[in-house]
Amino acid sequence: MNKRLSICIVMALILVSSGCIDPDSGGNAAVVKEGDQVLVDYTGRLDDGTVFDTSVRDVAIETGVYNPNRDYQPIGFTVGAGQMIKGFDSGVVGMAVGEEKTLTLSPEDAYGVHREDMVQTVPVEELSAVGITPALGEKLTTGLGQVGTITNLTNTSVVIDFNHRLAGKTLIFDVKLVSIGSEYVVAGADGADSDKGGTMADMTEKTGEENRIADIETSMGTMTVELYEERAPNTTSNFIELANRGFYNNLIFHRVIDDFMIQGGDPKGDGTGGSEKTIKLETHPELTHVDGAVAMARSQHPDSASSQFYICDGAQPRLDGQYAVFGRVTNGMDVVRAIAQVETDSRNRPLKNVTITRITIRNRK
Repeated sequence: MNKRLSICIVMALILVSSGCIDPDSGGNAAVVKEGDQVLVDYTGRLDDGTVFDTSVRDVAIETGVYNPNRDYQPIGFTVGAGQMIKGFDSGVVGMAVGEEKTLTLSPEDAYGVHREDMVQTVPVEELSAVGITPALGEKLTTGLGQVGTITNLTNTSVVIDFNHRLAGKTLIFDVKLVSIGSEYVVAGADGADSDKGGTMADMTEKTGEENRIADIETSMGTMTVELYEERAPNTTSNFIELANRGFYNNLIFHRVIDDFMIQGGDPKGDGTGGSEKTIKLETHPELTHVDGAVAMARSQHPDSASSQFYICDGAQPRLDGQYAVFGRVTNGMDVVRAIAQVETDSRNRPLKNVTITRITIRNRK
């Protein structure tokens, strides 16, 4: 065999075995596929050119969005796992390491359309009664964790907008693929996914062999939840103890909001009840409000969670760091969606009770 040809064949085999060439890609450099872990640098702009977020420190300084408390680095996520906004997630598929690309995302592929039903007008005295002096531009958080911004203020009423601040906007991302298949590091993005300076990626715990499972049987079907015992030990312990003694049996989902969450676990059935004890807020940077995340509800006090829990209907990154995520639905999201869409009254309570029949805790099979 020709010596030069032999060397070429050997080099090609080395490249394939090292992962530099994807054997299924026809001999081209490896490209991103669904399920890959990737690192991506990005700069997000509005359609008028205004930069609202970036993972690149120099760009942040140059455009005036620099945050000295943030560690600027590429953002990491698993493609197709629902950790990113839809258009960003699908937009990196097919990219090769080092490749740069511009993604133009419609509101439907970014943070959704601006919904008028998420803009509420409340009397000033309602806020005054709970010790809040409203100010234009101030952010308020409800007991359900919805974050709203005061957009209008008079002597008698306050208008609060609960839409994401980027809802209804076309977003443009300049992205560069840094790596494929590496252990990723999460970048601290300034608001591409939340209004509190969280990250664009909604990271979740890697599946653990020792995590137990909760089967939540309801009048509308069963949901299977993996409990994150390693990273939320106190919260899962409280939930498991209540479930094992039948505390949740025959309680209702007393509050449901389509595209937001379903909430239950209150023995009073009106959002004011709980068990005989409260637990401290337990958060973890890798446990976030992805679609199907299960978390503890609480009052305004961080350490007031008791028995009430909620399940996210869609990713809710604005809640990250404020509420304790302790599990995720692994089977039965169709049940979550169905419950979230039932007809409700003005307090978001289902007109026809949706009941938790029982919650069973079991070991992973």
